[in-house]
Amino acid sequence: MKTLKAAYKKDLFMSRKISRFSVLTLVLLFNAIVFSSCQKFSGDQTVPAYIRIDSISITTNYEEQGAPTHNITDAWVYINNEAIGAYELPAVFPVLARGITEVRVDPGIELNGIAGLRSPYPFYEPIIQDVELVEGEEVNLNSDTLFMGSEYVPYTMVAKYYDNLVFVWMEDFEDPSISLDSTSKSLTDISRTEPANNPEAFVAAYSKYSGLMLLDEDKYLIDVATNVGNNDGFILPQVGEYVFLEFDYKNNNYFTTGFYVKEMSQIIQHPVLNMNHSSEWNKIYVNLTPGVSSQVGAIDFNIFFGAFIESGVDEPRILIDNIKLIHRKQ
Repeated sequence: MKTLKAAYKKDLFMSRKISRFSVLTLVLLFNAIVFSSCQKFSGDQTVPAYIRIDSISITTNYEEQGAPTHNITDAWVYINNEAIGAYELPAVFPVLARGITEVRVDPGIELNGIAGLRSPYPFYEPIIQDVELVEGEEVNLNSDTLFMGSEYVPYTMVAKYYDNLVFVWMEDFEDPSISLDSTSKSLTDISRTEPANNPEAFVAAYSKYSGLMLLDEDKYLIDVATNVGNNDGFILPQVGEYVFLEFDYKNNNYFTTGFYVKEMSQIIQHPVLNMNHSSEWNKIYVNLTPGVSSQVGAIDFNIFFGAFIESGVDEPRILIDNIKLIHRKQ
């Protein structure tokens, strides 16, 4: 048993744990460069207008795109097609423009849950709208309106997915038949929370159940994957094309996600990311792009979730929900 434990630890947890940083070096550098060049006001404008963005949400077609959960942390802002900065939300920032102005906001995320790796999410459309800016005044894009013609048009900070995406696989655990099964190395199975609307589940108008993985001294290892027991797999784009795995999770025991790749003569497990403990539901965007693109001999792929029991954790529990495997149409 010790040999199995050691081997699994080595295989499953080679990827680095999520680290949290309070300072985003890249964004701060970007903002410093932009704003150092903007201190010299252009034209006759000497007083900036101000834009407030408190939050950005998303809307989805649930049947085709899954749950509207998100973890949008930043706004990447363009004024009249000129980049002015990336801002952690909520934010208020100055703008050297006035009158009716085109404002573009790209919803930003923490790649792999790492605060130091922020980027616009490539699968969310930019929010583009005309905004009336007044020198010295603040406009709130979450609540204010624009008077257009004979009516007031509310500003919006609601994003949506691009139309040209493929949702290769989704699992919301609302159906008793779960699309994740135990692999041969697993000592236990994944189930779903019971009863419906169990308080520990991800409960929403569209969600009554979540996936649940339990560990103990005898069942100290779990490894579940898609398409276990058959010869199927997901065909994913390579050569640098974006591939992301989204899901919500809550856990008191570290767990790992990644993919199995099938080649001509073997199947190899590739851990991608370890999830730290989270006492509340947390959304993460796992960037599979580098790993998938590097598998030049791949025939197909399958997604896995795995964990090994931690010492000192009472009743290890891992909950996951609203899983989406996404790439662009080819």
